[in-house]
Amino acid sequence: ETMKRRPAASGSDHGSKQHDSATHQAQSVTNALLRTKNMMQQELERVSALSTTIDDDGALLSGAREEHVGMGGAMKGAKGMLKKLGRQDVRDAFILRCAVVFYWLVVAYVLWSRIKVPFLP
Repeated sequence: ETMKRRPAASGSDHGSKQHDSATHQAQSVTNALLRTKNMMQQELERVSALSTTIDDDGALLSGAREEHVGMGGAMKGAKGMLKKLGRQDVRDAFILRCAVVFYWLVVAYVLWSRIKVPFLP
């Protein structure tokens, strides 16, 4: 009987060790799953923040694009006005030169008619 009890006792210890080992493994797996859950939650929060940032940046870019499109029309109008002013500047310079030439021709005619310069016909 003593012999029978010893193997039974050692078998009980062996069963207890297996039970402790299984409990330890279950706790280890549970801890690993909790860590994984926490990491996934942190990643989800990070991705959510990134998504919000991207949406805000998209709205900002859309506003900038609309402003750029609006400015494009204004720029075309300004470009047309600058071309018109350039043409007017050239025309004004031509008229001024013609006026200066006309003025000197009138001065020369008056001098010629009043003074009668002999070497002029």
